[in-house]
Amino acid sequence: MSYSDNQNLELISLIWLDNMADATQENREIQDKLRSIVNYLRTFDNCKQCEDYIRNIINDKYDKIILIVSGKLGQEIIEHIHHLKQVISIFVYCIDKNKNELWANKYKKVRSVIVQINDLFEQIDLDRKSEEQKLNQSIELLINKDEIIPLILQIDSSLIDKKYLLNICSKFYENNITELENIREFEHLYSSTNSLDWFFNETFLYRLLIKSLQIFNIEIIFLLRFFLQDINQQLIYCSTVYERVYHGQLMTIDQINLINQSINDKYIRFNSFIIANRNKEQVINSLLNSSNTNDLHRVLFDIDSNQIGKQYKEYIIFPITTYFRIISVNFEKQIWIVKIIVFNSNKSNENENKNKNPFQLAHLLRHIGQLDQSEKLFYLLLNQYPSMNSQCYDGLGRIAQDKGLYDISLNFYLKSLQTVSLKNRAHCLNNIGCAYDYLEQYEYALQYYSQALTLMKNDIYQAMCLSNMGITYAKNEQYQQALECFQHSLSIREKSLSDNHPDIGISHTNIGVVYSSIGQLDLALKHFNLALKSFSSNNSDINQAIVYQNMAKIFQEKNQFDQALQFYKNSENIFQLFRPVNHPNLVYIQQQINQLKQQN
Repeated sequence: MSYSDNQNLELISLIWLDNMADATQENREIQDKLRSIVNYLRTFDNCKQCEDYIRNIINDKYDKIILIVSGKLGQEIIEHIHHLKQVISIFVYCIDKNKNELWANKYKKVRSVIVQINDLFEQIDLDRKSEEQKLNQSIELLINKDEIIPLILQIDSSLIDKKYLLNICSKFYENNITELENIREFEHLYSSTNSLDWFFNETFLYRLLIKSLQIFNIEIIFLLRFFLQDINQQLIYCSTVYERVYHGQLMTIDQINLINQSINDKYIRFNSFIIANRNKEQVINSLLNSSNTNDLHRVLFDIDSNQIGKQYKEYIIFPITTYFRIISVNFEKQIWIVKIIVFNSNKSNENENKNKNPFQLAHLLRHIGQLDQSEKLFYLLLNQYPSMNSQCYDGLGRIAQDKGLYDISLNFYLKSLQTVSLKNRAHCLNNIGCAYDYLEQYEYALQYYSQALTLMKNDIYQAMCLSNMGITYAKNEQYQQALECFQHSLSIREKSLSDNHPDIGISHTNIGVVYSSIGQLDLALKHFNLALKSFSSNNSDINQAIVYQNMAKIFQEKNQFDQALQFYKNSENIFQLFRPVNHPNLVYIQQQINQLKQQN
């Protein structure tokens, strides 16, 4: 797992800049008390090091910093970091209050100049609670169907997961006596029946869940799936809410515009549990009391609960899998009013059973372009399921291949081959062939493809392997052999698959590439257009990007530069969704776009 000592698993960081912060026993005791308020504490006695640290973490839009400074060092650093959005509040802890107020009062983020340590503890605790409430409100919306959380809920949890999670928590909270006690209590007393209590008590479990959902930390979400499952299950037994309820939160103008564009057309899901209130005025007052910044705007969700909202004690909560339809958006008296109705709760769970394979989740993340998250999950699975390491290495090899890291991809595939089952051996040999192909070692590629083909009993797998062999022949300029492989592959697929199946499109793409290479450009365009018809059901498919790229090359050869430029742009738009910015294909496309623009 990629968790490290430098990773904050909660929403807020606390930084203390004082040249005596670590120098005395008294200050070390102060640190213990501060950690009981904000667990993630870093101390510095040097302004430059402190500033560098703050700047290094400001790329994470969710990390928020509370800063404690001494009078002298505070005066030196504040002008350099005050403008940074992640710095939400500053406290000057000093001996001479009057002297330091002279310069500190010029800065809006300086909450207070304090000389008594208990006052500092109290002020930081109040500030933390206020900011956590604000951050918890600024949960994001997911437009249209989002499959990740629903799929996670269908994967059985295990005792291994809980132990793994507790080990992470024990390490993260090792200097926090309060949370270590909570961890021990959880270990002995937690059960599915008290999951809602643990959620609303806002201990370490709640804060880890909120942060991981906000930043989409797939490792922590995966390990916490038992908690999500237990909460959803407990909500079934809570009483149903029939009337309208209200939820307030802070959102960016981009999010609000996205909602506005989705009225009556799309549905949304919040990336956390929605806590609502029957009292509209109470929610409005809470919103008005929250600070309205340039980045975040007050939004009131007026919710028709449609008999899905659940009452738990004084709370009204909606399951995390609840989908909503947007009815209207209006701006009234400093607040955006968004009327929504529950569209279909647990939509993606209908007729679905649990026992989903965790590898399905890892492959789904890869398929939608979340390569880093997919990689993290495969490494987690590699640690937790040693008997499945062949599947993990296979997945890691695919991700490395998608990133254009072909040497690394080959190494993972070779590791996978060492323990792969006989049933999956042909598939693994085929992947090794692909890796050698990308490395331009075509003789090795063809050897592994041939081995794979002799083991394959399924026609569709044979078609895939023939297709890969054709690609290697084409790269090696053996066009007749390539065409024979592609045509054989297409004939197999046409017997087994529908006309709009993407594999049919892939075959036409490959045939088009060969015709393009031997100068039969019109025949190539014919097959590329047939390929696009097969891919038409998905307008953001990586296969489409490849077709657009090849069509652009043909139009370049025909000196039809405007069309070439348009097809390169179409290809670039899709590649940017699924590939890292330094991927060789994307770099090449962008070079061609720049070259064509210069010609115009």
